[in-house]
Amino acid sequence: MPVLSNIKSLLRNLFRKQRVEQDLDDEIRSHLELMTAQKISEGMTPQDAARAAKLELGGVEQIKEQVRAVQAGAQLETLLQDLRFGLRTLRKSPGFTAVAVLTLALGIGANTAIFTVIDSVLLRPLPYPHPERIVKVSSAYRGSVFQTVIAGPQYRFLRESSRSFESVEAHDVITSGVNVSGNPQPEHLVSAAVSADFFRVLGVAPLLGRTFTEAEDRPGGPCAVLLTYGLWRRRYAGDPAIVGRNLTLNAQTCLVTGVLPPTFSFDQSAEIFMPVRIPPVTRDPGHSYFMLARLRPGVTIDQARAEMPAIFARFKAAHGDLVARNETGIELQPYLDSIVGDVRPSLWLLFGAVGLLLLIACANVANLLLSRAANRTSEMAVRAALGAGRRRLTRQLITESALLAFAGGGFGLLMAYEGISALRGLAPGSLPRAADISLDPRVAGFAFFLSLLTVVAFGLLPALHTTGVDIHASLLAASGRTTSDTRSARARALLIAAEVALSVMLLAGAALLMRSLIALRGVPPGFDPANVLTFKMSPSPHYATTLLLQGFELQVLDRLRALPGVDSAAVAICLPLELGPDMPTEILGQSQPALLIKSPHYRTVSPDYFRTLGISLIRGRPFSDSDTADSAPVIIINASMARRSFQDRDPLGAHLQLGGGLGAEYADPPRVIVGVVGDVRESSLDKPADWTEFIPRAQVPTTMTADVNRLVGASWAIRTTIPPEQLADAVRRAVLAVDPQQPISAVRTMQDAMSQTLERQRFTVFLTTLFAALGVLLAAVGIYGVISYTVAQRTHEIGIRMALGAKRLDILKMMIRKGFHPVLMGVVVGLAAALALARFLSSVLYGVRPRDPLTFAAVAAALMAVALLACYIPARRATKVDPMVALRHE
Repeated sequence: MPVLSNIKSLLRNLFRKQRVEQDLDDEIRSHLELMTAQKISEGMTPQDAARAAKLELGGVEQIKEQVRAVQAGAQLETLLQDLRFGLRTLRKSPGFTAVAVLTLALGIGANTAIFTVIDSVLLRPLPYPHPERIVKVSSAYRGSVFQTVIAGPQYRFLRESSRSFESVEAHDVITSGVNVSGNPQPEHLVSAAVSADFFRVLGVAPLLGRTFTEAEDRPGGPCAVLLTYGLWRRRYAGDPAIVGRNLTLNAQTCLVTGVLPPTFSFDQSAEIFMPVRIPPVTRDPGHSYFMLARLRPGVTIDQARAEMPAIFARFKAAHGDLVARNETGIELQPYLDSIVGDVRPSLWLLFGAVGLLLLIACANVANLLLSRAANRTSEMAVRAALGAGRRRLTRQLITESALLAFAGGGFGLLMAYEGISALRGLAPGSLPRAADISLDPRVAGFAFFLSLLTVVAFGLLPALHTTGVDIHASLLAASGRTTSDTRSARARALLIAAEVALSVMLLAGAALLMRSLIALRGVPPGFDPANVLTFKMSPSPHYATTLLLQGFELQVLDRLRALPGVDSAAVAICLPLELGPDMPTEILGQSQPALLIKSPHYRTVSPDYFRTLGISLIRGRPFSDSDTADSAPVIIINASMARRSFQDRDPLGAHLQLGGGLGAEYADPPRVIVGVVGDVRESSLDKPADWTEFIPRAQVPTTMTADVNRLVGASWAIRTTIPPEQLADAVRRAVLAVDPQQPISAVRTMQDAMSQTLERQRFTVFLTTLFAALGVLLAAVGIYGVISYTVAQRTHEIGIRMALGAKRLDILKMMIRKGFHPVLMGVVVGLAAALALARFLSSVLYGVRPRDPLTFAAVAAALMAVALLACYIPARRATKVDPMVALRHE
């Protein structure tokens, strides 16, 4: 009952205020009348009794205030009064309010947008049931970075032996895609080959139909496919009758078993899923797969990890010949970590940069509030003299700051919404989960939290500073330089120093990242990308033998060379900067065969490959049309492989054995080295050229051709004498003229391909540079505001100085010196902090040291130049003060 009574009183006090006030007046009047009657009964005259009653009761208005203070909802009523007063105050200063809100919106909006990316990519759970139970399983190798796959035999052994897993699946590391025939036209689709338990591991049920059966996942089983929702809507118009219908994929009839739900997300580029069909019994360790497992309920990843050494030991004891020499065990990793692991440093770097920007914005607004508060010192003193306590005044000023913060947060949320759309467009294609980037309640909560944080960050200091003034001194000194002015000036100078220090840190990080990107763009790739058009192809299964594939490729090459503007053309298993296979290799002819420490990159190429890509021939000869399946097996290696494998010996004429340990079906005859070519950055520009070996496509073992076509496909390159993009349509027609059911994909120039390898670095550099520029701009605005305020406050002093003979140059130097002291302090502190934090950038830098002195010197010089300009403009205005006008004004 007391709770209901309190609620009733609260509602009455809030919504029936006039009646409550009338009741209070009536009660006080009744009380006075009773006291007066009592005094009259004691012998006083009516006039004396009324006067005595009023004196005994005290001031009527004071009593009303005391009653209101204890009424239900009194604190809420006071807050509403503070809000109304704050709104009126801010409305009277539209310029100040607009600048403060815009500054905060900029900081909060940028933080919210970047946090949205981090939340969507790193923090938000994967869109599967109980995603924390999904783990990635891979083999561990001593001294190797390729710890993401597992061999087929180990996958089978784990599936049968592990007690920690509820279900396991395997899917191909890479596929070349499939070609779908029929209406509306042949099309190349990105595909994924997965085992039957794939969707069980992820916990995904199809929207229509069913997933794969064990029979469909066995080698030689019936062909079956699952369509993604996007492909179903795009190519088949969302027809539900597609389930149960046959499609022609790679000239093979395949049954559509189902359609996946629209929320399903795995490999964002895959549009069609097929069974992987891992052989049930195999002695071939050469096939490797990605493997996922779902932990049993109640089993933690640490418990599952504890089981792996025993399983690996049992597998090694039973199949020691299938265990690589440097293989050490089996690793488990949370699935989310395996997806986003390599982008964490860049995203947290961006979040740190945008956090610094928010701090600069807060310092800037705090400076604005301090300058404004200095003009309200007399107001605060008068209110304090009338009885307002320091707590009451501080609450009023904090309320005004909260209004600014929430207005900034609201506009910041709108800016973040627009910014997220821009970020999606700017995000590199390699950014995982980019399609999931979106605002959600958690992000809105983050914006609200930032708004609250800014209240404390920039509202408390000015409030405490303003309410701590000496009332007597403030009332006596309506103008002139006071102790309060001095304290305020020191506080503003410290805030300027903080802004400058934060700007130095931001600018230093952006400069280092920019220099790193410039260094990457200047890396010699080892080939000439100019005027080269490239495209990819997934050869149809009827080109399963080397002879048939060679016949098709030679016809296409002839047609391509005949096109106007084509200088040369070539085909390869993959082009530089594309993901390609490795191959274990032995050097023959020594006292004993020596397995190379690491598998070189394996590239099958046509004769004109080196000429088309502009790869230099250092020694020996390139491949020729005479290097056929019937001629002596030959091989070309790159300079790094020649230097490190043969050291001072001549590699020409030496013999290499490829494919050792991959099984008899992939046995390759010994090959003689006929040439050495220059190093090419095969994997990425930020990694040194690795060992690479090249063999003629005509000499690829037939047993490998079908697997290569299925897993990797073929990449083509055309060197042109005209802008290469002009040949795109002609190239498509040339391929279709040879095989009308053979589409091509990924048509682009080699320069575009190179540019895409730097997408992530450009994304990071662009955003950090943008944030640094905004930070410097805000710092410059803050410096300008402080000097402008100082000029306005010291107009009287400047007038006296000029009247006594001070020159304009002296005034200019004095004002610039006044503003430059905190700038110098901020630069020193900022450089020290940037040097201390630079080591955290080492993982994302290339070709530049984290503590590069030239970069830090340039940053300091640039920021001081901006600060000097920000000081000069208001300081120059001070030199134009008319002494007579200034003295009359005072």
